[in-house]
Amino acid sequence: MKKNVFIDGEVGTTGLQVYDRLSKHPNVNILKIDQSRRKETSYKKEMLKASDVTFLCLPDNIAIETVAIADELGENSPLIIDASTAHRTNDGWSYGLPELGDNYKKSIIGSKRIAVPGCFATGSNVILKPLIENKILPKNTPLVINAVSGYSGGGKDLIGYFNNELHEPFFNYGLQLNHKHLPEIIFHNGLDVTPIFNPSVGDFIQGMSVCIPIHFQWLSQSIKTSDIQMLIKDFYLNSEFIKVLEKNEALSEKGYLRPDNLIDTNFLDISVFGNDQNNQAVIIARLDNLGKGASGAAIQCMNIALGYDESLGLK
Repeated sequence: MKKNVFIDGEVGTTGLQVYDRLSKHPNVNILKIDQSRRKETSYKKEMLKASDVTFLCLPDNIAIETVAIADELGENSPLIIDASTAHRTNDGWSYGLPELGDNYKKSIIGSKRIAVPGCFATGSNVILKPLIENKILPKNTPLVINAVSGYSGGGKDLIGYFNNELHEPFFNYGLQLNHKHLPEIIFHNGLDVTPIFNPSVGDFIQGMSVCIPIHFQWLSQSIKTSDIQMLIKDFYLNSEFIKVLEKNEALSEKGYLRPDNLIDTNFLDISVFGNDQNNQAVIIARLDNLGKGASGAAIQCMNIALGYDESLGLK
């Protein structure tokens, strides 16, 4: 029997992507929404009750209000998959990045409350977790995280801005060093020092790369670039959607690494580049900010929670 799905916020950037992906999923029935009533509390409660799964593609404050309405339903409350920032560091919620370890995946199985990670946080966490879990990277390391995303990550306003003839080709932002994805990066890696996070947006619609530089003298043991590459590869060996690439596999003929090679997919790849003479490496994760960074991750989590094949509707 198909599961009834309510997408709250289906007209937003993430909501549209969730709708598009779910429309091809064999095990779901997307509930039709009366747009004239969608903001009414009573109507929202009706939709929550009618659904087996509800995706929240909403601002944080509205997501929190909607969860409170769902909680009033008790046992009739649906599985909620929240794409906002609101619940990503809440111990009562599963964090929707199962690749971070067996405990993360087991938490999602049968869960009724799942927080979808931020796109930048996804790229950062998949780089950091293998190094921290294997006690290679100390938790008090003064990390710097550099990242660039396509402009779709900023929603309709930023898409409209880049569609305007008079726009910058590239810009850095979050320069108060308090980006909203930082708390989940710190929380899910147990970091003792807040990283410097330097996000940016380029003149392309989808895709992103997250880059973390490493000085070998930060590490807890003597190591080479190839050791780091093998350690991360082993960590994700059985992953459905994360691939650790071989040396230079990600580079173009000119030696460039572009951020938009995985658009419209739920895949993520990791590359390790280093100079052993300088005792330095950079680790780069690439993904679709609207795929593995948002809607694809949400559907992957739904599949796991409901006992479906993890990749159903995503390949």
